[in-house]
Amino acid sequence: MANRIIPTWVYFALVVFAIGTVWVRLNIVRTTYEINEINRKIEKSHQEGEILKLRLADLKSPKKLEELARRKFGFSQPRIEQVVHFSRTSSGT
Repeated sequence: MANRIIPTWVYFALVVFAIGTVWVRLNIVRTTYEINEINRKIEKSHQEGEILKLRLADLKSPKKLEELARRKFGFSQPRIEQVVHFSRTSSGT
């Protein structure tokens, strides 16, 4: 068998290919990390949104509003003479 000498350009091509492969792999790892970070932030935002929805529902509850009216504004249940009733009347127009 004859000894074959590998041309220099083959070594150069292998080095370029190896560097390219490492560069692509590092970009994949970096991009995957960024995607995971964004997914974590999205999940955190969803959780915070759910907490805020629950808080809003609590603040809008009649019991909470009544408590706030009593404590902060000094309101109380109206006396019977303070209640005004409106009746529907049909207008002839």
